[in-house]
Amino acid sequence: MDKEKIIKEYVLNNYKRTFVKKIVIRDAKGQIVKRTYLDLEPIITIKENHIEVKNHKDGSPIILGKNIIK
Repeated sequence: MDKEKIIKEYVLNNYKRTFVKKIVIRDAKGQIVKRTYLDLEPIITIKENHIEVKNHKDGSPIILGKNIIK
């Protein structure tokens, strides 16, 4: 498998809540009518000593060790 696929699979299994965006639709009174969930694509950056994974470009990274790839 490709390194990025292995990392993506690991992150989506272990950090599920980080990569889901919840959108709430409200009516005129402010009551919740509908909730929708969008899956976010992880942004993976492989550095020399570690791996950084973000849910959007300005987000704080999840820093993982290189031993995930092995």
